Amino acid sequence: MPYRIKVQNKMGDWYQIFPDDVMLKSFLKVMKEQGAIFQEDGSFTCEIYEIQTVIDSIEEYIKDKQKEFNSPRALHTRIQIRQLEMNKGIYKVVPNSLFDLTNDFVPSTQKKNTGYALEPTWRIIEKNAITWIMFMNYNFIKFIESSIVRVDETHFKLQDGEKIRIIGEFRK
Repeated sequence: MPYRIKVQNKMGDWYQIFPDDVMLKSFLKVMKEQGAIFQEDGSFTCEIYEIQTVIDSIEEYIKDKQKEFNSPRALHTRIQIRQLEMNKGIYKVVPNSLFDLTNDFVPSTQKKNTGYALEPTWRIIEKNAITWIMFMNYNFIKFIESSIVRVDETHFKLQDGEKIRIIGEFRK
């Protein structure tokens, strides 16, 4: 059964914060600090009163994923996979980091033309912004933006009287 952590906005819509089966310890610690009610199976419900700690926790996840992506072991694995693909004649754009939005030259066996990626960078971003790890915090903030206000350049707080509901659940 996949585990999901979701947030509900004031319209009653739900948004999944992390990918399936991510039970981030630092995020769960923030939920405990905010008074989350945990069940024996690990599911929880929480009414958030301090939004910045949640945003910071999501930011930590993004940074951890970037470190993991840049580790020597992960690099070695990616190189091996690319070599196997290229031996089979498969050429494609491969990001250099989780934050790589380049649209570089791509040798292509499928298009059999110039070999350049045909989509502009903005279109690549538009298609992938919902799922790319680097946009997790942005998507979270946009989803709940009617309930928060900006304190300064990098901090937010809930509007007076607002609460945001976050749940962690197992799905069948």
